[in-house]
Amino acid sequence: MINLPIEIIKTYKVVLVLVLLVVVSIFSFLYRLYRNDVRALEDFLASYEKFDQAITDFSISKPDDLESKAGDALMDLNSRAAVRISSLIKNDAELMNEKLEIADLSGRELDSLRAYKRGVQSPNADLDGLAKEFGDWTSKRKAAYARFQSLSDYKD
Repeated sequence: MINLPIEIIKTYKVVLVLVLLVVVSIFSFLYRLYRNDVRALEDFLASYEKFDQAITDFSISKPDDLESKAGDALMDLNSRAAVRISSLIKNDAELMNEKLEIADLSGRELDSLRAYKRGVQSPNADLDGLAKEFGDWTSKRKAAYARFQSLSDYKD
């Protein structure tokens, strides 16, 4: 009786090793895919924080280097938002949609801030309207980011 399992193992040793290799390979592939998704989300969060800081700095003062810094941060945010994530992440489709919405709202916010900064130099510009538009885009971006955080497991 005791020799029967050993005989089976000896007979099917190659098959058992192959099955074990396939299982380990699948697990390794799924783990690596999950880690890439987590890294993509972390990179997006870092890019968002960089944009948030850059637009805040640009809104406070007017140096051209701050405008270009905000533009560069927006380009980075757009590229990070376009990265797709797999279904191994909870709420993957909603997260990808929120990332794209945040990037779009960020672009609109930067455009409205640029328009406000140009309007400051113009004598007949509607500064109140431009300031309100900028504030509205900022609120929408922050609300979209709050939705993104509620969908993900990554909180600040």
